[in-house]
This record gives sequence, structure tokens and C-alpha cells, in this order.
Amino acid sequence: MAVQILPSRPAASGLSTDSISELPTSTTKYYPAFDYLRLVLAIVVAAGHSELILWDASGNYAVQIFFALSGWLIGGNLLQARASDLPRFYFYRAARIWTPYFAAIILLMAASLLKENITAKWLEIFSYDATFVYNIFGPLQLALYKDAMPLQGTGNHFWSICAEEQFYLLSPILITLLPLNIGKSIAFWLLIVVGVSLSVFWGYFGSISLGVLAAVLQSRFGDWHSTQGARVALGLASALGFVAVYAGYVDYGVGAPLSAICIVLFLAQEGPRLHFAAFLGGISYPMYLNHWIGVFAANSVFAKLAMRDTLICKVSGVVLAIAVAILLYLAIDRNVQKLRARYFTVFRGRVVAVLGYLLVACGILIGTTLA
Repeated sequence: MAVQILPSRPAASGLSTDSISELPTSTTKYYPAFDYLRLVLAIVVAAGHSELILWDASGNYAVQIFFALSGWLIGGNLLQARASDLPRFYFYRAARIWTPYFAAIILLMAASLLKENITAKWLEIFSYDATFVYNIFGPLQLALYKDAMPLQGTGNHFWSICAEEQFYLLSPILITLLPLNIGKSIAFWLLIVVGVSLSVFWGYFGSISLGVLAAVLQSRFGDWHSTQGARVALGLASALGFVAVYAGYVDYGVGAPLSAICIVLFLAQEGPRLHFAAFLGGISYPMYLNHWIGVFAANSVFAKLAMRDTLICKVSGVVLAIAVAILLYLAIDRNVQKLRARYFTVFRGRVVAVLGYLLVACGILIGTTLA
């Protein structure tokens, strides 16, 4: 069964992995509920692809929450940042996101090569993945070229990582580097939200821009979302928003981002850093990237037992996805977080930033040439 994740209403997912500040001058607060939230959302994605969840939009709804979370946390960090902090920001982001991401691409490529031949379309799709532009050129081709894509579009979920990476590249310029602190104003981010809502990119950046706007409001008015009245209102808005989106009472494209930011703000309550919670939050990123391995493995094993579509097969796919995520977290993610401070220099941070922009530029050139 190919894992397919689309950037519109059908199942989709993305993942933010930030829980504490990566900037030396930042005093970003820690919200322990976010670690549990990340794992729950990653499980929702895996469960959707194991067909334990039958709501087609379950994965996409998860991505909207992930994106709102990313906008809130990254926006909060960058609102406190100085220009001199940005090389560290770019280096840490690249180490944290790129390393597990490219490892996931290699795993998918290896699995694909075991059963598929290299074709022009195969190379094209992986070039979009490698240059962080798959969200621009890949998903639109899924309906027509699914059979020509690696493992029938299994890597389609990488679109959300590409969208996040584009946000990581642009947000320091928009928030930190614009003159006169324009990027830290409420009016500026209201204009961004309106502009994105009127564009074709709302499904990619709507929830993220709402997350940044919420962070700007917090910087101006303090922890207004933590007052008792606000928590009650946000809790009700989260529950009612989800019901409205699920039942189709409101347009999905409007309701999903709005309810997503309500959920994030409702859970954005300070607390102590718990190692177990941090571990659960940590495995959510490799689980998102590689959950297809658990689903494929379960389907393969239970198909031989004539139990492919049984409940135990579907549950096993999720359990195996968690096991794979734990192994990859211990092997890659945890070590990256331990070592990145040792290897950071300002020069390397600047090189990584330039490399990020060059990769996206090359991807756009490839995509526009082949389109």
C-alpha cells in the first residue's frame, strides 16, 4: 500500500520539531503539552495510512496543527533574535531537519530500487525532494504519474517538509531583518495572513502564518492565551472548530487552519521540561518521515497470512512505525542534537543558509524546465 499525502483536503501531514529555543539570546518558553501533541499527530498520520482512521482529511488536519505549531515556536524565537543570531539558527535548523530528512530520502530510494527501475520521472521526483520544492511541483503530478513515482507516490508526504524548509529560509528575513522592526508588527503579519489566504499557497502557509501572528500578539500583549477565560474560549473553539471541519459545516480550507491555531494556543501552557515527554516529541519527526516503513512491513507480512486488511495488520503497521521511529531517533536525531553545537561556526551557518537558498533555486529551475 503506497502512502499518499496531499497538500489539499485529502490526507496530508507535516511536522514541526521545535520545542525549545535554538537561539542564544532567546528566552522562548517551554510547553510540555507540545511534545505529547507531536506524537499524537504523528500517530494520526500513521493510523490514517494504515486505514485505522477513515476520515480522508485526518492527515491534512494534522499538518495544519503541525504548521501552526511551527509558526508559533519559530516565530516566537525569531521575534527575540538579532541578525547575529541567524547563522546559528540556520545551522541548527539544517542539522535538525536536513539530516533525518535526507536519511529518509535515502531509505525511500533504496526501497524503491529494490523493485523499480530508474526512470526520468523517478529522477525528477527525487530531485524535487532533494531541493525542497516537491510541494510546488510534485503533488500536482500524483494523479497522472502515480505509477511512475517511487513506490507509487509513497514519498508524497515530503511536501510538508519542503514547505517547512521554505518557511525556515524566509522567516528570518521577514521577522528579524526587515528595517524598522516591520516584521515584528501585528499589521505586517495581518497583511501576510490576508495575502496568503488569497493565494494558492494557503494550504501550505496559512497555518504557519497564523502561528507567527499569534506569536507576535503574545510579544505585544503577553500570555493572554493563558488566562482562565482565554483557555476556556480556546478550548471551546478548538473542539467546535474540529467538529465543524470534520462534519463539513465550514469550508475545510478556512476551518482547518483556524481551528489548528486555536489548538496550539490552548496547549501553549508553560511547564517543566520532562525527559520522557521530550523523548516522545523527539520520535515524532522520524516517525512522520518513515512511518511508511511500518505500514509496508505490516502489509507485507500479513498479506502472506491472508490477513492484509485485518485490524491486527493495521494496528501492527502503527506499532512498527513507532518502533522504526525510536531506532532512527536514537541513531540519528538524538546524536544530531548532541553534536550540532560542537560543529557550529558562524561561517558554517552562513554557508548552510546560502546552500538552502541555492537548493530551492535549483529545484525551481528544474521544475520550471520540466513542467
